[in-house]
Amino acid sequence: MPKIQTLSNRDKVNLADTWDLASLYPSDIAWERAFKQLERKIPGYRKFSGKLARSAAGLKACLVFDAEMDRLSERLGVYAYLRSAQDQTDSAAQRLKGRYQHAATLAAESAAFIRPEILAISEGRMRTLLNSPELRDWKLALERVVRYRPHTLGKKEEELLAMQGQMSGASNQIFRQLNDSDLRWGLIKDEKGRKIELSHASFITFLNSPKRDVRQEAFHAYYSQFDAHKNTFAAAYNASVQRDCYYAKARGYKSAREASLFADNVPLKVYDNLIDAVHTNLPVVHKYFDLRRRLMKLKDVHQYDTYVPILADIEKHTPWDKAVETVVAALEPLGDEYCRVLHTGLTTARWCDRYPNKGKQSGAFSHGTFDAMPYILMNYEPAVLDHVFTLAHEAGHSMHSWYSARHQPFQY
Repeated sequence: MPKIQTLSNRDKVNLADTWDLASLYPSDIAWERAFKQLERKIPGYRKFSGKLARSAAGLKACLVFDAEMDRLSERLGVYAYLRSAQDQTDSAAQRLKGRYQHAATLAAESAAFIRPEILAISEGRMRTLLNSPELRDWKLALERVVRYRPHTLGKKEEELLAMQGQMSGASNQIFRQLNDSDLRWGLIKDEKGRKIELSHASFITFLNSPKRDVRQEAFHAYYSQFDAHKNTFAAAYNASVQRDCYYAKARGYKSAREASLFADNVPLKVYDNLIDAVHTNLPVVHKYFDLRRRLMKLKDVHQYDTYVPILADIEKHTPWDKAVETVVAALEPLGDEYCRVLHTGLTTARWCDRYPNKGKQSGAFSHGTFDAMPYILMNYEPAVLDHVFTLAHEAGHSMHSWYSARHQPFQY
């Protein structure tokens, strides 16, 4: 291995290690054609306004049109987002993302009448509509809309809220640009004397170093950058909190927490019980950390001592292909089809963008869509055993998306 290791620029990454976005669009040019189609279709909402209560057929026509718009919008938005996530410094990708967000805001403004109009339909009339054969495939979607009756405003107010869509995402965008593009940590010398660029991805590798001085240096170097930009991070976080509180208050929720849980119909008590369980079991965690301290022969234990394996001679190097084989073998009880599809997705079908590069979004995620492959972003480090678990986690999300898209209609 080279004595100095730095992150590669995106254009230097091996193609086989990147995701293949062709199932969304084969190129930015193809995206552009679809984007113009979306822009042309936005005014199509007008013909439905004020007419949704007249007939089941008319209501269905509006719902079908709206679903077609959502479906096209999903592909456009996911492509732009993934192009941006692979390199936050790519100005062309940022332009795609910004243009999509603007068009999506315009579409939301044009569609803002739908929910208020549906909720203005009397309960008796709604029961009649829900029992009509034309709306058989839309019954669940409509029932979900009805749940929002206490939190839906009038047509004009909904239009105003929709107009704020792009602006409300500014705090997230600022955080991402700062966190994934602008922070720089320099080089850290590992336990073998190699100078390696410190990054979001390599940070966990340093925390797995058997040499405590390496872990300590990396930890303090990493968080020093956050400390140096703490006012900017705090401002972005405050804007995010204020946004959530504003929308919760505007829509009549008791709190931003209630608003966040409402879409999934999760009771507040479930959330509270999870928090209580953590606090109740903290003594067990403290006991484990003290055991770790004693086994590692440390006077005291710090955050940077909590990742390295207690057994220093444990095998930790897991190349990508080995990680895939391990994950797929563990999932054999879920059947041949599940394992075959997942193995292909993680290898030749290139669902996953595997390794870190300069400007790449930190962490990991799975992004499923209805019409394309369920893509996975990783910042995989072979020396970090926990990244094998992360791959299994994201693979589970992706296979859920893969099966759902094949067994459910888009509106569900």
